[in-house]
Amino acid sequence: MSEHMWTLVLAAGAGRRLAAVTGGIPKQFWSIDGGPSLVEQTIARLGPLASLARTLTVVGASHLAHVEHLRDALSLGHLVIQPADRGTATGVLIGLAPIALGSPDDLVLLTPSDHGIARTDLFEQTVFDVAATVRAGRTDIVLFGVTPDVASSDYGWITPVTSPRLAGGNQILPVAGFVEKPSPTEAARLLSSGAVWNSMVLVARAGALFDLYRRHLPELADVFISVSRLPADRRARFITEIYPVLPSTDFSRDVLTPAEGLAVYTWPATLGWSDLGTPERLARWLRRDLMNYFDRQPAGNVLHASAEARVA
Repeated sequence: MSEHMWTLVLAAGAGRRLAAVTGGIPKQFWSIDGGPSLVEQTIARLGPLASLARTLTVVGASHLAHVEHLRDALSLGHLVIQPADRGTATGVLIGLAPIALGSPDDLVLLTPSDHGIARTDLFEQTVFDVAATVRAGRTDIVLFGVTPDVASSDYGWITPVTSPRLAGGNQILPVAGFVEKPSPTEAARLLSSGAVWNSMVLVARAGALFDLYRRHLPELADVFISVSRLPADRRARFITEIYPVLPSTDFSRDVLTPAEGLAVYTWPATLGWSDLGTPERLARWLRRDLMNYFDRQPAGNVLHASAEARVA
């Protein structure tokens, strides 16, 4: 665990694509059979990387009732409450700004709250390795890509300057560009050219990430600089009043895509990563979890059929 690492978890999404599965509960707060929710699983995975005192979880004001129904709401660390949905760039900034303006050289691990990862040990080790590279000053912002196995049109893609396969492993490479949810034809071209899926997980020096906002969304950055200059007892009220009139902005489109000097580390397929944002991907993930559970039981082979029936 690093004393200079923060984890910033984005859990303010509405989860509309999964509403039919979750009964209208935002997916990050939904659980199957009373187990841990996706946001709780995410933060448990981050536990070895940063303490709860350095864990910030961004939620919407409308999500507070769901937070209260979690088995252990305190496990989310510090709650950062978003008064309204003003897009992902603003959602990142409301959590990032206090860190960047107070401790700009500290590192931040930014992650969505709706991912599944099978190899948590590999996740932990690669994050530590990338964080060490950033801390050493060799680069400031590293995104995590994922080795693709299909030409998906539903993911964003990162194009490194050279294919990770040609570079001889999953080393850190400069980013050449981004493509957000390409057409099937474009996705096939990206797959064949060595592009990787964009997991939207990144490690960055907090000040460097905030500098991207200064450069590409300066008016939004100025709002949070103004917040930081207010007395502490006036900040929450100011944010509540100003937030609904802020422009709606997208982190990938408005902050990352125009940026220069970004780098990417590509996770291997063996990490077992999935964005659980659609019913199909969630069903595949639950099937994998159940099958892995039954494989660990003495009568696992006998129970496979039962497991498959439950998630069909």
